Amino acid sequence: MPATAILYIAERCNQSCVFCLEEDGGWSEFVDPTTDQVNAELVRLWSRGARQLTFMGGETFFRKDLGRIIARARAIGFGRVGVTTNGTVISKPGFIEALCAAGLEFIELSVHGHTTELARAVTGEAFTFDRQAGAMAEIDATRRLPTIVNVVVCRENHGALVDVIRYVCGALGGVPLRLKLKFVSLQGLAATDAARTPPLAYEDVDLVAAGDELARRAVPFWFYNVPLCRLGPHAPRAHETSTLALDETYFDFDHRGPAAYYASGHQLEGRVWPDASCGPCSLRPICPGLEETYRLAHGDGCLSARDDDPEALLAFALADRGADPSAARSRLESLRAAPRPSRFLRPRADGALRFHHDDLPEPVDLTVDPRRDGAPAFMATARFALAYRRFSDGDPSTRPAVAELLARAAAALNDADRRGLDLESARAHVASAAPAAFRLDASTPTAPTKPKRVGLPILAR
Repeated sequence: MPATAILYIAERCNQSCVFCLEEDGGWSEFVDPTTDQVNAELVRLWSRGARQLTFMGGETFFRKDLGRIIARARAIGFGRVGVTTNGTVISKPGFIEALCAAGLEFIELSVHGHTTELARAVTGEAFTFDRQAGAMAEIDATRRLPTIVNVVVCRENHGALVDVIRYVCGALGGVPLRLKLKFVSLQGLAATDAARTPPLAYEDVDLVAAGDELARRAVPFWFYNVPLCRLGPHAPRAHETSTLALDETYFDFDHRGPAAYYASGHQLEGRVWPDASCGPCSLRPICPGLEETYRLAHGDGCLSARDDDPEALLAFALADRGADPSAARSRLESLRAAPRPSRFLRPRADGALRFHHDDLPEPVDLTVDPRRDGAPAFMATARFALAYRRFSDGDPSTRPAVAELLARAAAALNDADRRGLDLESARAHVASAAPAAFRLDASTPTAPTKPKRVGLPILAR
């Protein structure tokens, strides 16, 4: 399956959605790239194997050069080129038609409310509902543009999902339509809000009723960020399951590390499959699991084992995406061999030293890199810098075992610099200085390699 590139082209937005992922204090600053920079990134992503493309923001339609960028992507060879939008700046007659002429093949439209009041409660703006209604009228008038409507299931709208579905289906009856119901992720503003108010839980939402309404209308749909055991008869409709079925991979922007695009696999970072509930579950290889942030907020009592035939679900997902369902058996064999961790193990930064300790909930990741003035670090010598990554629940240095590890690592790095060791040798010297209770991950490289996304940020002290 060709890789899909998720290309960010806009930072600013005219809404303040209650769950906004872009409002994440750990993300690096993003500045709108120029047209030339976007075009150069298109070439780089193509050379790395990306063949499908989704432009994201911010609000993508603030770009005056969007049509030219889409045309350039098609000229390079990208297929299935689409854009995401909140729909509040695209109601001008003829605008969507012009983008279709430039090569736009689908649009992802975010609609979270079926009334003025609900749309404002979610997005923070009174104009949202009317402008989105105009946008949907323009999209519907094309009679051909495939449209995915994203509905983020949040505290504000979770009791009105069936009404939102009816509204969207009524407004977009003339185009190929699919809904994606995305359970709110505890990141960005949603994570900030969760610190003050208990976040939404799966048991608060009747997801099955929403699926029933869409099935009755014969409108294709996906659920996203929902474990399969919470979906009842609609388990085959999990978006992540269809991604796994197709082996669809992604290039995503690294918001927390180097300002570059990285191969994010199947976008299952930060998920866990607890042994108590998921160990005996037949669907574990094809399930999106549970977000670690959700587990920290609610625990994992929402999960229960199922005994469905996973091959049948994969076959459905393949057929739903226009692929050969007979490939389900061989694909399932591959997925059964893939790791599905019961504990949260974030991807390790390339070149980082990962240490395990029986009394710690997560591995400890240390990085030893060349010193760069102004870069965050726990400590620095004349030539090297030592840093560590936060645990998902806070600063690990408050734990005595980690504090000892850091003290020994710092002393070893000072010694390595004094002795004139090169970077690879300095990393090995730090690794050998760890207390006996820590075990170095056998897969930990000690030589520098290309940077990758590291998940939660490195913590400077």
